[in-house]
Amino acid sequence: MRVFFPVIFSMVSIAILSLFEIFLLKKLHRDWWRYTWVRRVSYGLPLAGLLGLSLWAFGIAADSGIAVAVGATLTALVFVLGMALMLSLPFSAVFHTIDRIIGWIGRRRAAQKNETPPDPGRRKLLTTTAAAFPVLAVAAGGTGVLNAYTDPRTPEIPLRYANLPPALEGFRILHISDVHVGFFIGFEELERIIEISSAQQPDLVLITGDFSDDAATYLDALRLAGSIPSRYGAFASIGNHEYFRGIASIRQSYDRGPIPLLLDSGVTVDVGGTPLYIAGADDPRRIRDTHEQFFQRSIDRAMQDAPSDAFTVLMSHRPMGFDYAAQRDIPLTLAGHTHGGQIGFNGRSLLYSINPERYMWGQYERGDSKLYVSAGAGHWFPYRLGCPTEIPIYRLTSA
Repeated sequence: MRVFFPVIFSMVSIAILSLFEIFLLKKLHRDWWRYTWVRRVSYGLPLAGLLGLSLWAFGIAADSGIAVAVGATLTALVFVLGMALMLSLPFSAVFHTIDRIIGWIGRRRAAQKNETPPDPGRRKLLTTTAAAFPVLAVAAGGTGVLNAYTDPRTPEIPLRYANLPPALEGFRILHISDVHVGFFIGFEELERIIEISSAQQPDLVLITGDFSDDAATYLDALRLAGSIPSRYGAFASIGNHEYFRGIASIRQSYDRGPIPLLLDSGVTVDVGGTPLYIAGADDPRRIRDTHEQFFQRSIDRAMQDAPSDAFTVLMSHRPMGFDYAAQRDIPLTLAGHTHGGQIGFNGRSLLYSINPERYMWGQYERGDSKLYVSAGAGHWFPYRLGCPTEIPIYRLTSA
């Protein structure tokens, strides 16, 4: 039953959105509701959702990846378009109301003066503006879904340190986070992510949690990721979705796979005689547990074996771990979890102001400590607008 929960949740959500959308059109946009095509679109959207849900459920029952991918994507598209209409129609109603009030005032004045009522065409700007809201919202919704299926970008980000050991000059770290292999990111997409990553020829590969939402195929996904060529191997930390999908099973996959899991632990890598310490923090699993003391305990345990002269890179799935990492003067923290809010502009998340974690997407600094929050190589819901999927590569360099 657990595997069908996303289908059931989506079905309820689409039903609510569709009913609300039809209600808004009937009550607030009666002039639009008179058009046959408007009514057909309004009723056709939930029917398309029903088709997508049916394909999705069939794919799960029949273990058909193609049916799951098509059904889940169609369902997501219907959900996004329904949400876009629900949010835009009230704004359109405001302009329709203003238009009706102006028209009523004009007709009343004309009747008092025994004149011809004013031409409704003069108020065309208001009606056009009213129509623009749902059109733009639907366009943004469709574009966001399409963008979610484009290849991740691979920005190379220079990180400058005043006292960087000479052996680490130009050292390149490839960061994979939040792939979420599952309904929307299948093995075909994962293979593409691995292909793109392999082409970067990094010195080190780090995976910061939420790698896969399918415990049954987690080991196969790890084996694919383990094929990325890198001079000093690959290491991973845990995310909240690993706990959601069954941490015991996933830890077994790491034990059998090619990539070591660093959970409240770390490992020292020798880079030309210079110790590079890689640490992995735990994840608090629930939002209410993301308090400072949790990360203090976890990071302290992860740093127990760190050489005093090592350059340290901390993997913390949630960026909140950076607050304590900076207190401990850890040079570099890599995080994910937020997906950048999946909506951004000019390289910054548009959801920054409402995020309690403060660190949404991109590079942050506190003293000599740096944090980079990846927008993620994948997603558990296919929508990206101004915040593309990414596989960052960090190049260490002297300031």
